Amino acid sequence: MGQSSIAGGAGACLPPARPVRWSLARKVSLALLSILLFTLVVTAFFAYYKFESVYSAQVQSRYSFVVFTIKKKVEDSLNLGFALRQLRQVQEIIEREKSRDSQILAVEVYDYRGEVLFDTDRGAIGTKVSESLAEAIRSGMQQSFSVVDEDNLIVGLPLVNNLGKVEGGVVLRYPIAYVEKGVSGLLTQLLKSIAVALVGASVVAVVGLYALFGGVGRKLGSMEKTMGEVLAVGGQAIPESGGDSFEARFAEFVAKTRETIDHVKDATDEVGRLDRLM
Repeated sequence: MGQSSIAGGAGACLPPARPVRWSLARKVSLALLSILLFTLVVTAFFAYYKFESVYSAQVQSRYSFVVFTIKKKVEDSLNLGFALRQLRQVQEIIEREKSRDSQILAVEVYDYRGEVLFDTDRGAIGTKVSESLAEAIRSGMQQSFSVVDEDNLIVGLPLVNNLGKVEGGVVLRYPIAYVEKGVSGLLTQLLKSIAVALVGASVVAVVGLYALFGGVGRKLGSMEKTMGEVLAVGGQAIPESGGDSFEARFAEFVAKTRETIDHVKDATDEVGRLDRLM
């Protein structure tokens, strides 16, 4: 009922209808934005998880190549018939590789028994490596391996002579924080992207929905106002001339509602009168 008029009439005073706090456009906007936010968060979560996996694999692959370079140099000397502990040049090789990357914490070369023969931390020479590193080369697998050691990540390869015998292993340590730092940068970018996308979508959704549902909201507000006035002061709702069939049916509904309330009031009054007579 666009601008419904009220035909006069007396009736019982009823409290005005409670005003609508949220318009239709606002409710639809809130629902759409909630769905959009949920979608963005889920998408960001999977993107972050995927990036973390790919980034970790790339870092590990990069350091695995460094280990492979050291392995080839050491094995070339082993193939000349020298024992692993006799290869004094290995200390220089691993120290040179470590100096090329500040993220490398240590490079170690140890024999089949797990004794450290060469280490960029010279104080660790002669100590034993962890059981997990010793078992990694004893398994017979000549592939790279990785181990988590407290706050460090370790990649390594076995050292094999030309007869196929495992002589020892070479491992490289780098900090977990290095990987986490690289991944945290993506997380910040994702949060910024989500915020920008949500703000932009919010503006578009609110403007679009108000444009689409503004007329509907105004009509519903007018209908509510008309219903409240009819129920409060009486009268009838008269649809505008040229209005659609919905407005005419709404006017009939208001009239029947008002009639029902009047019947209920009359019945209540009659019951009260009979009660007083008894």
